[in-house]
Amino acid sequence: MENSKVKKAVTGQIINMLTNNILNDYGNESFEGWCENGDVFRYSYPDESEEFYTECIREMKVVAPIIDRLTYDFLADF
Repeated sequence: MENSKVKKAVTGQIINMLTNNILNDYGNESFEGWCENGDVFRYSYPDESEEFYTECIREMKVVAPIIDRLTYDFLADF
């Protein structure tokens, strides 16, 4: 599995979430919630392999606490 492809998929979802929640003021949610616990990768990349989805979910779980902290502690305007 090409790791850069997975990282780009996860990065795209980080950008999408921050754009939606912070820039467009649509509220805040956890990164895993945004990713629908990984289903977003299946919807966004329907022709990929199970290995790709598994790796995206693994990467999502690694970065989720960092993105959540960034969102709730620094960017969210409550």
